[in-house]
Amino acid sequence: MKTFVALSALSLALAACGGAEQADDPPTEDTAMTGDETMGEGAMPGDMAANDPMAGTDPMAGDDMMAEGETVTVNVTGIEPGPGQLMVALQTQDEFAEAAGTYTQMLTADAATETVTFEGVEPGSYAAAVVHDTNENGEVDMGDTGPTEGWGLSGEAQEGAPEFDPAMFEVTDAGGSADVSLTYPE
Repeated sequence: MKTFVALSALSLALAACGGAEQADDPPTEDTAMTGDETMGEGAMPGDMAANDPMAGTDPMAGDDMMAEGETVTVNVTGIEPGPGQLMVALQTQDEFAEAAGTYTQMLTADAATETVTFEGVEPGSYAAAVVHDTNENGEVDMGDTGPTEGWGLSGEAQEGAPEFDPAMFEVTDAGGSADVSLTYPE
């Protein structure tokens, strides 16, 4: 029962990665959110121009076009290629199982492994959470015994309610990386 409740929280946490309505071409670039913004119904991370650090800059004016922060890679394995999309989030301890994550990205689930790159990540402690949203409803669908879609967290394998510390990895001035292996219901 603990796993079911915890994964329900994970469902809420990742639901903000996308809305129930989907664009014809889901975005593939990461979107930084400060945690104070919320996404409107049907909004996609790529639609969040207000959160885009590049919005409003003039490339001809000599503005620094590099996002501040570091590069983080999330290596996702165990994907069962097929319909739907992968929702990938980097979450701080305060966001863990509560919010989508400071940095989110969505991509098609068409390969058994994927490497997702986030640019401009502030150094700190994060957990990576990934859900294979097979029906593209923007949620982790739950059944009687747990999720009915693939999901995973970075770090050590956990039993029971997921916790931040075993899933945590550090992003330093040199960047960071995390590995996530998806688990699918039987």
